[in-house]
Amino acid sequence: MERSARPWVLIGALALMTVGIAVLLLGSEGSGTGAENVGDDGTAVLTAPAPDRPIPTRERDADASNATTSSPRPSCKATDSNPGGDNNYIPDAPRASSLGRGFVIEGFVRAAAGCEPLPGVRVQVWLATATGTEQDNRASVLTDDEGRYRLPTSATVAQFGEPNIHVAYDGDAYEQVFIRRVVDLDDRRAVVNLTLRER
Repeated sequence: MERSARPWVLIGALALMTVGIAVLLLGSEGSGTGAENVGDDGTAVLTAPAPDRPIPTRERDADASNATTSSPRPSCKATDSNPGGDNNYIPDAPRASSLGRGFVIEGFVRAAAGCEPLPGVRVQVWLATATGTEQDNRASVLTDDEGRYRLPTSATVAQFGEPNIHVAYDGDAYEQVFIRRVVDLDDRRAVVNLTLRER
């Protein structure tokens, strides 16, 4: 009698463990790595992000005896690099206007101090697609007068269990930022905005 009960105990324990794992997965983020999902269907109009909050600036007069507060100056929280963001990064990727068709990676780049758009800033993008690996599918683009960058690509494919894209600030005037974000396989666009802090 005792021997025949053992398989049922084992089956019951496995069933409980399976239910527990299912509950954890249903309650967890979509990305196993915790990366933010930035994909969409590409139909919404992309607009520049608004400043985060005004920060008063201090001005001192010539004798430094009086402190006065000027009008609040907008400020934006600087973008922090995230784990895995610099994976497969190669400095100075060649500039290109396209890496394929069917998907777009775009966003705005602004300064943390003053929250102004940053024109002429070099942004590097890389991703794995059906046509090649992250090492094969990379390019740099420059932001326009509004601080906007845009790079058409082929659609990304699942890599290590999830489709993902990488975006980096590729220059010397600001602190480096490496971003890794995930998308869904049926997305047509990824939007990654960068807010850069001066060195």
